Amino acid sequence: MSKTMFILGGTGFIGHEVVIQAVEARWQVKALVRSEVGASKVRQIDALPVVGNIYQPDAWIAEVQGSTVLIDLTQPRLPKRWSKSAMKSLSTERQAMTRATLEALRRLPAEKRPVFFSVSGADDLQPDAQGTISQHSLVRDHPRGFAYIGIPVRHLVEASGIEATYVYVGSLVYGPGKVFADLVITALRNGSARIIGAGTNRVPLIHVTDAARALVHLAGLPRTELVGHTFIAMDGSDTTQRELFDETAALMGVKRPGAVPAWLAALIAGSVVVETITLDAHADPSALLATGFRFRYPSPRQGIPATLAALKGNPKTARTKS
Repeated sequence: MSKTMFILGGTGFIGHEVVIQAVEARWQVKALVRSEVGASKVRQIDALPVVGNIYQPDAWIAEVQGSTVLIDLTQPRLPKRWSKSAMKSLSTERQAMTRATLEALRRLPAEKRPVFFSVSGADDLQPDAQGTISQHSLVRDHPRGFAYIGIPVRHLVEASGIEATYVYVGSLVYGPGKVFADLVITALRNGSARIIGAGTNRVPLIHVTDAARALVHLAGLPRTELVGHTFIAMDGSDTTQRELFDETAALMGVKRPGAVPAWLAALIAGSVVVETITLDAHADPSALLATGFRFRYPSPRQGIPATLAALKGNPKTARTKS
């Protein structure tokens, strides 16, 4: 097979960065997009857009044939309030997307199928007795946070018979965009940011650039080193929720945030937000590191300044622009 990568969700927060990193690494990149606006965004970074509907893969699955990997980063639009009922509805939608894609892949000749990259978050995994999540971690029996989406999707992939690898990114993927920029930085700037609970929990984190770099790096490994394997794409820095907010506030030159009880935060933002941001786990990325990958931002101490610089050009004055 040629060194070709097909990406679902290539215009999203992580997906767009994957396209950038893959093109820089000299992959031929194809990305499924829903519109000409998305197609233009993909063309601007020298990738090939494939306009299509995720629910109608027969119209675009031929473009996948012969690719080395298919990286699934598609995601339904998230609600403003992340309640469990909202997550269950999103899970149904996300499963329909995955099911359609897997069924289309099964119709391709086996020798022409790419390795399917199933990408999810730390919420899916059960920490061990020491509070660690690793490549050996079991999937939770009872979902929490975004695991309402991730766990059923993994079960679909496992049942499909498609050759797949499983990559878990942090419960918070931070960087110049999405939740971190839109909520954390903006909230710190306007004084509405709050630590949920005590803030002493270790948040599994990864900078969006490292999340993308990890996926591109893994895509270049031999097929036998991918299929059936699990990789933890989290920096393992054990940064606490309080440290993350305080260090970001200090770099922005704004006041450190106060705290709010978890029950109150759940009423306002939804229980899923609380479960995700208060997850306490040590992330062990040793399987990823054993493949030769190295983090560009091994902790938020390096990643936050880079994020703020990307947003503004100067981390000390980044509070003037989200």
